[in-house]
Amino acid sequence: MSEHPPPPYPSLLVIDDEEGIRSMMALSLGADGYTVRTAADGTEGLKVFEEQKPDIVLTDIKMPGLDGIEVLKRIKSMSPDTEVIVITGHGDMDLAVRSLQLMASDFVTKPVSEQALEVALKRAAERLTLKAQLHGYTRDLERRVAEAAAKVVAAERLAAVGETVSALVHSLKNMLAGLKGGIYMVEQGITSSQKPITDEGMRMLERNLGRVQDLVGDLMTIAKPRVPDLAPLSLKELLEEAARIMASEAESKGVILQTELPHGEGPLAMADHRMILEAFLNLVSNGIDAASEMIDGKVVISAGGDSREVCLMVRDNGAGLDPEAIEHIFKGFYSTKGSSGTGLGLMVAHKTASEHHGRVEFNTSPTRGALFSLVLPAAGRAAYLKYAD
Repeated sequence: MSEHPPPPYPSLLVIDDEEGIRSMMALSLGADGYTVRTAADGTEGLKVFEEQKPDIVLTDIKMPGLDGIEVLKRIKSMSPDTEVIVITGHGDMDLAVRSLQLMASDFVTKPVSEQALEVALKRAAERLTLKAQLHGYTRDLERRVAEAAAKVVAAERLAAVGETVSALVHSLKNMLAGLKGGIYMVEQGITSSQKPITDEGMRMLERNLGRVQDLVGDLMTIAKPRVPDLAPLSLKELLEEAARIMASEAESKGVILQTELPHGEGPLAMADHRMILEAFLNLVSNGIDAASEMIDGKVVISAGGDSREVCLMVRDNGAGLDPEAIEHIFKGFYSTKGSSGTGLGLMVAHKTASEHHGRVEFNTSPTRGALFSLVLPAAGRAAYLKYAD
């Protein structure tokens, strides 16, 4: 072979059952700078390949036992990037074509000329170089994509934090304004000795202190990971408890609060009583606020379910939810109540439901108000899900 620089991929394996050809190729290729290993048949060739992992394999097609086509298949299955050059005899064109279909890089015919072998090895080396470059480009692209994705995620997190802080500041400003207004009215009432003004100022203070208390409670609920203290929970009894708690709020806003108790013992959930009551009261409070905008405002609370799932339901006859409200319904600090809401109630209910393997569903219509359902696994199902965790 002609003089040329050291080969970029010097590790070769020659598989041929003819000792003379093996020796000739090993001698010739070794002189060109290749490190040549040889094998006398397909089985030995595969063993040497697994041990040495050569860059390029030259294999005879027709060999006793494992032929060159099978050797090609097995090497490609083990190492798809290895280049395999097949050596064929005259008249073996069909086998040569078959080997190319199986991803052989090239074929040379016997007797193997130095020139043909040099061209085939050069093509194999070019393919190996191209594959190495492609792998490098792919790794670089993956790294760049990962870096870009990380920057996007970081930017989104910062944006989300900024949006949350902005909304929180807005809510706190509204509450502070309410507290200042209450203090002002109390001072004016005392200065002018007008008790009604003083009383209204005190009520304003109480309302806004309550909002601050609700906001702090909701923020703590959302921020802290919680593990429900599961126990059998009668949804019928929880309905009665919620109705007693929310009766005064409904009455003060001119809303009829109606309770539809299930027959018998009613559905049973395996749930944390305090967490579920808190989430359900948020839904009831939202329903009362929505219904209070109507002349004949009404809220119906009920419970239902089957052997797999049970639910607490709140139906109001308010104006329903518009598309913007639906889009932001479970996002924090979005409220349809204006400055009087924190926008965290539904977020709390959604988190509580998720912590119980449940969910919050809603159905809304401009003419029929809204129906919110706090769906929970039934008692037996909840026990299974807890065990599955």
